[in-house]
Amino acid sequence: MTHYLNHPVVINGLLFLFLIVVFSSLEWRWGARRIPWRTVLLADLLALAFYVLVVTRGANYLNHWVYWRGPWPAAIAEWPFAARLLLYFVVADFGAYWMHRLVHVGALWRVHRWHHSPKHLYWLAGNRGSILQQAIFNLPYIFASPLIAVSPVWLATGLFVLQAITNSWMHMNVRWQLGWLDWLLVTPRSHEIHHSDDPDHYNSNFGVLLSIWDRMFGTFKSPREVDAAAMRFGITDKVPIARLSIGI
Repeated sequence: MTHYLNHPVVINGLLFLFLIVVFSSLEWRWGARRIPWRTVLLADLLALAFYVLVVTRGANYLNHWVYWRGPWPAAIAEWPFAARLLLYFVVADFGAYWMHRLVHVGALWRVHRWHHSPKHLYWLAGNRGSILQQAIFNLPYIFASPLIAVSPVWLATGLFVLQAITNSWMHMNVRWQLGWLDWLLVTPRSHEIHHSDDPDHYNSNFGVLLSIWDRMFGTFKSPREVDAAAMRFGITDKVPIARLSIGI
């Protein structure tokens, strides 16, 4: 039974069912904006299928050729698991912040713009990601991976589940005021500002897990400063879907 539950198809299926039940329920109860489901749902499900079946595999193939693992001291392997895991999250999230900023600069915007294309933001809309974007976003986690090389066998599955939950969480369509959490973690209210099509909101809130990097490097914009009801999302780029999905 345990072996069966460890099968990737089963894990993905159970995870998707969990996301549907939990995040859809939360948005149904505390939704901030009306979502035209007939318009967006099929496109987002197709984007998710493309991400799972094509993007992740294509990015993993590229990362076999382009990657760099950090030259961490061998003594770190003797650290307690909790200490190594905490250091992994801090290092990887710091790198993810800078990779996110990088793909908003110049020609690299091409690899990221599909992620910003949805005009309706909710938990499923954040799954658009090009092959090149995913390969770039994998780099900080590959760099930090030696920190957790000697770890429990369930850790890889746990990190995968956490990533999916984090991505769904940050793109949620909710009207929560979370106060101090917006200063510690990336929350739906802070991340939706990053997706805004208002030029005043460009180059803000690049964090993935922690919002401290945005505050450290001057890119944090507080939800308290923004009229959420007036925000609109999407991009003006007119690009064929094939180029968007590849990232060129």
